[in-house]
Amino acid sequence: MSPRRPDPFKAEVGASYTKGEVNRAGRLIRRYLDIGVASDFDEALATIGIQEVVGAFRAVTWWRSLHARPLTLVAAGLRYHVDKEHGRIDGHIDVTQRLKRRSTVINKLTREPTMEVAQMHDIGGVRARLPSTGHVYAVSRRLRKTWTIIRVRDYIAEPKASGYRALHIIVRRDGYPIEVQLRSVLQDAWANQVEEDGRTIGVGLKFGAGEADVHEYYRAVSEAFALMDRGEPLPDELVTALNMRYAIIKGILPRNE
Repeated sequence: MSPRRPDPFKAEVGASYTKGEVNRAGRLIRRYLDIGVASDFDEALATIGIQEVVGAFRAVTWWRSLHARPLTLVAAGLRYHVDKEHGRIDGHIDVTQRLKRRSTVINKLTREPTMEVAQMHDIGGVRARLPSTGHVYAVSRRLRKTWTIIRVRDYIAEPKASGYRALHIIVRRDGYPIEVQLRSVLQDAWANQVEEDGRTIGVGLKFGAGEADVHEYYRAVSEAFALMDRGEPLPDELVTALNMRYAIIKGILPRNE
């Protein structure tokens, strides 16, 4: 096995940057990518400068790394609150954490042209899968009593246009924002299926890309799951709509069930 090559964009040991420098680095990377995609990446490097581009990537990498410890602390705290509220329910409770990859941070900069790196609240993310929406709100109440909350977005009460449902809480730990997502089992299954199908067909479904019929189908599935979460029966018209929409898109998503 050949030795692993060092990452030229890795932040140098002992390096540090201000938020302003990190934001400028993000804007420079966005400019580099815009020029590269529009014409040629060699031209982008020549226009901006190799050292400037490398330095920008290092600054963003450094900023990302600062979220690792706060992320771990928030994940541990969330596991504590989940266990205190509900104990351990095999197969129905799961707490996971992820530090957004550098490439994903960069992709977000290109998707959202006004986004600044230091304003990203989801570089560190923790997700809890809970048995029901009732459990989601119970855990949320515990967090609000003890944690420093920056923002709450209730996509259960007001789902996204895609049909996405979850409770998102941005908390501050050691000076850095960490995103906490609380989902029911069904909400988590819906989100994971959309992401998996997007990967299967090579389209960013969760970002709104892809055919309208596919999104209509997933909105109907989301509505059905919401009723099931509340213990309500599915209306006949919704069942009919689900079957009709699935018949339309099953050729596009052959693995969908």
